[in-house]
Amino acid sequence: MKKKAVVIDDDNDMTIYLSSILEDHDFSVRTATSADEAERIILDDPPHLICLDLVMPGRTGIQLFTRLRGNEKTKHIPCIMVTGINEQLNIDWKEIVKRLKARVPDGFIEKPAEPEQFMQLVNKVMNKNRSDGVQMA
Repeated sequence: MKKKAVVIDDDNDMTIYLSSILEDHDFSVRTATSADEAERIILDDPPHLICLDLVMPGRTGIQLFTRLRGNEKTKHIPCIMVTGINEQLNIDWKEIVKRLKARVPDGFIEKPAEPEQFMQLVNKVMNKNRSDGVQMA
C-alpha cells in the first residue's frame, strides 16, 4: 500500500516539484494551494505525511498546523515545514514554532529543497520515534 502525503504551498510550482519527488518514491500525493483547501483534504482522508509551507496568504501554515495539532484525528500526522521564510522575512522560524502550544513540527526544510535532502528528511520523519525530536535538513 502506498503512503499518502499532502503537499500544501501557495506556489503551484512548489507543490508540483515536491509532489513529483514524493511520487518518485512511491507516495500517493494530493496537493492544496491554501490552508482551507488543505484542511478539507486532510480531514476527509488523513495522510501519512504533511508537507506544509509556513507563509501563505490568508490563513498561514502556522495557523493550519496549530489547528491540525489540536484535532484528535490529525494531531499525530508527521508534518514537515517547507519554507523560504528566512530569505523572505529574515525571521528564525525555529523560534516561531517554539511559541506554539502544540507539539512542534516533525521536521523543517528550506526552499529550494534538493530532492535527495528532502527525501532524507521525509524518511527520517516517517521512521523516527516521536521522542527523537525535530528533524532538520
